[in-house]
Amino acid sequence: MRRLMTAAILLAISLSMVAGCKQTAKDLWKDTRKYYREYLNTPATLDFEPADAEPVEERLATVYTPVGLALEAFRRDLDNKDIMPEDEWIEGMLSKHSWLSGITVVSPEGVIYKQRPEAGGLKALDFTPLFSEEEQFGYRELRAYSENNPLGPEIYVGKPFFVDNDMKGLIVAHFDPRALLSVCPDPARLVIISPTMTLWAGHYIMDTTPLDKVDWKTTLQKETSATFGNDLGEFLWVSKFIGNMPLVFATTSSEFPIDESQMDALMVPEPMMDVPTVEASPAQEEVAAAPMTDVTEAPLAAAVLPPDMKQPALNDTPEPAKPTSDYVWSVQIGAFHNPEYAQDRIELLQSFGYSPCLMDLYDKHGQLWHVVQIFDSPDKVAAFKEVRTFIKKGTGLDYNVEILDAGVVSRRKKCF
Repeated sequence: MRRLMTAAILLAISLSMVAGCKQTAKDLWKDTRKYYREYLNTPATLDFEPADAEPVEERLATVYTPVGLALEAFRRDLDNKDIMPEDEWIEGMLSKHSWLSGITVVSPEGVIYKQRPEAGGLKALDFTPLFSEEEQFGYRELRAYSENNPLGPEIYVGKPFFVDNDMKGLIVAHFDPRALLSVCPDPARLVIISPTMTLWAGHYIMDTTPLDKVDWKTTLQKETSATFGNDLGEFLWVSKFIGNMPLVFATTSSEFPIDESQMDALMVPEPMMDVPTVEASPAQEEVAAAPMTDVTEAPLAAAVLPPDMKQPALNDTPEPAKPTSDYVWSVQIGAFHNPEYAQDRIELLQSFGYSPCLMDLYDKHGQLWHVVQIFDSPDKVAAFKEVRTFIKKGTGLDYNVEILDAGVVSRRKKCF
């Protein structure tokens, strides 16, 4: 600032000398201020004209912003916890960020102190990479990695916790990115990529897009946003860090080949509390009237069977069920050894306006189960829509979705 004032004064002096030194000191200072504002420190102006955004920029803002906000709120909440978490904190995180699959508190030696859901869900969880030491990465900072589990991708985010300033382990929150897309207004048009794999391709066929050819590890070391294109069009992407792992979010306004069947993976109910972990068979422990309160729902997309192997979970005889090509998706609200428990469940469902059905079915071990169901259909989408409707009823009851032989269902189903 001093240099600017000096320059202004010198400029004014020079001009005054040219004018023959006829100005008074008061006029000289007046002109000095004028020249200073005109040439050296011009007033700032604001342009309130709306900027013209490209269609692809508008689309990326639409599909990414809610996801980015959800991730940022989750990151702040987890990053603020550096002591052994209370059970109430864990339940609060799972309730607030309902797209989380679970939270585990684990030691560097692999000892699990706390875990919700208690069984960890359907996926086999691997926390080991989160404990690897990285140079230039803070000892107390969040760390993350992603893996391509056979049942779908999973993202792990770990926060170190301490006792007397000694690190005792990690608080690990993990989630399937497909569950996170519950906050996205148009998940078909959003692509999510980690440095090592595609986590969600939307409805696009990835090997036809320019994103499939990118070396993301190298690219993300240099850029945080860019446009990549090929003969079919362009994708715009931005990156967001979760801990030490960047995630790429991309979309396009061009027309690329799509595969709508990929959207089937999103046909899952919203994660919620008070539901049992889903097993391959509904042969759970007997459930009394009180709902379970310490586990969350695992992603049900894993129930999809390969086209060449349709294996129903239950049968109408003690022998193991045989493969079938004629099956239905059965929405079940309880499976019990004790028929009285099943009858209690039926009456409770009736009080909520349902007309439930009862099926006496055997599992692969020959055990008899009294299965209460509210819906079945060969249409998977219709079954999961029914689940969403059931959740909105607010019954607080456990639920499950099973693939059953259509003939078995028709023979053994008795509705009330």
